[in-house]
Amino acid sequence: MTTLEVPAQFARSGGGFDSLPAAEGRWAPGTLSGPAIAGLLAQVLDTEFGEGLVGTRWHCDMFRMVRSGHLDVRTSLVRSGRRIRVAEAEIIQNDKTVVRAAVTFYHRAPQPDGVVWSDPHVPAPPPPEAPRLAMAGGSGDYVSSDTPEHWATAERKRVWTRGWRVLAGEETTPFARAAMVSDCTNLVTGMGTGGVETINGDVSMAIARAPRGDEIGLEADQFVIVDGISISSASMFDRDGRFGVCTVTGVATGSAVHGPTSS
Repeated sequence: MTTLEVPAQFARSGGGFDSLPAAEGRWAPGTLSGPAIAGLLAQVLDTEFGEGLVGTRWHCDMFRMVRSGHLDVRTSLVRSGRRIRVAEAEIIQNDKTVVRAAVTFYHRAPQPDGVVWSDPHVPAPPPPEAPRLAMAGGSGDYVSSDTPEHWATAERKRVWTRGWRVLAGEETTPFARAAMVSDCTNLVTGMGTGGVETINGDVSMAIARAPRGDEIGLEADQFVIVDGISISSASMFDRDGRFGVCTVTGVATGSAVHGPTSS
């Protein structure tokens, strides 16, 4: 477990939440980032419905920009059975649903004895004490997010995060931290010579276990774009190895963020 203090994204306010400066996104002024949105919904769902279970599948549809400021979260239990529990949540702003998410929890079960194929490649983490957000291209070293010009290549990317937090004054659950990082899939797969030129409208995450510690990485697996519509996938890993797969769909925006000329 690292000791890096990273700013929280939200604070509780009445029956809802107020966004904090760390939650601000880069796509439009006054809007919130995907990792912040995903983290909040996952934190709420995990703490309300996930006790004693393994959060395994996460899906979030972000079909409207979420404005900075106050927001409310509404949850519902869809199914709770002997093996599975499914719950949903949505963010409400100005009486409109702007984001919707769902999580699937499983009860633990005996490990099977059979042997199946698995990709032996394990993404490499950076040395200890890496920055809170760093990226590597190809076989190169990780570099800080403060130098995005080093990321603008056509090489396969890995991104490494450290200590991300959702709520001020509250412990972030491992599942919520993983959900935050899952929204970096568009960054790690879509970063190229022109920066990131697509914006994702959703994110899905499937994990076989929770991340261990507060460090989580993503390595790009696939990126396909046709007529400005993109699909991409990435592997999620920590210092103990690979434990999840993330996917996003997106659309070209006509402008880039995180690139060599972005602010």
